Amino acid sequence: MTVPGKIIEEQKNYYVVSTSGGELRCTLKGALLKERKRRIATGDSVKIQVINADSAEGIICEISKRQNFLPRPPLANLSQVIFVNCFKRPQINTEAIDRFLFSAAAYGIDAVIVFNKMDLLDADEAGELETAENYYREISYKILRTSVPENQGVEELVGLCRGKTSAFTGLSGVGKSSLLSIIFPDMEFSTNEVSGASGRGTHTTTHTKLLSLDNNTFIADTPGFAFVDVPTVDEDTVAAHFPEIEKQTGKCRFNNCIHDTEPGCAVVELVESGEIAPWRHEHYLKIYYEMAERRKMY
Repeated sequence: MTVPGKIIEEQKNYYVVSTSGGELRCTLKGALLKERKRRIATGDSVKIQVINADSAEGIICEISKRQNFLPRPPLANLSQVIFVNCFKRPQINTEAIDRFLFSAAAYGIDAVIVFNKMDLLDADEAGELETAENYYREISYKILRTSVPENQGVEELVGLCRGKTSAFTGLSGVGKSSLLSIIFPDMEFSTNEVSGASGRGTHTTTHTKLLSLDNNTFIADTPGFAFVDVPTVDEDTVAAHFPEIEKQTGKCRFNNCIHDTEPGCAVVELVESGEIAPWRHEHYLKIYYEMAERRKMY
């Protein structure tokens, strides 16, 4: 008899699997070890056979098909990824946000944008942030504001994670680990102060595992580069991952328009009229040409 479970941590010689009856230390079934064609990763759904209930040991007998996969760090079957940012300390980085959103879409994972450290903003700064937030909302992204000292938005953030497998990510210094420390008060997360010179901290997350909030809610702490270092795709598909640009498909004068300097480009017209944010168009073009260059190289 087998029971379903989820791999929540990968160690050198075994896997930690979460089941309805608790966590077990599991190894791979011999036949499965020989025939498997891909690496097993944290987040994989599996079926296990319990071989020793007293010592919580089992054998992984079956690995289910994945819904999606993040290769760096290896994480499977994410329901959503939550990108933690700040408006200041460190200063808002819209290019990092857009590269994150592009990557999440390319990997087939839903995205949530969190703006943390709201307690640091005055009324004018909060208003500036709201302008950017409203734009992202209009193109279908979820936005949430949080503050650790004021406990703002934390309950809502936990609510967004209930019943899902989520990855928290963000550039250094944005307070991601501080947020996770509130959600998991019994866990210790490494945090660094933001440097005065660069306005950024140093990366502190070195090991990826799924933390259990309950039997159906799992959260991973992942480094920011996992999403800002965008995956390689065909350059002609880049626009599909920018919702406001993708909506203009078929409206340009030329069918092969890349939305740069071509005459009769519907996207450029909307940028000039202010309906598409100039920074979004700029970041789209940067990724487009980055993908074209990768194709030429490889």
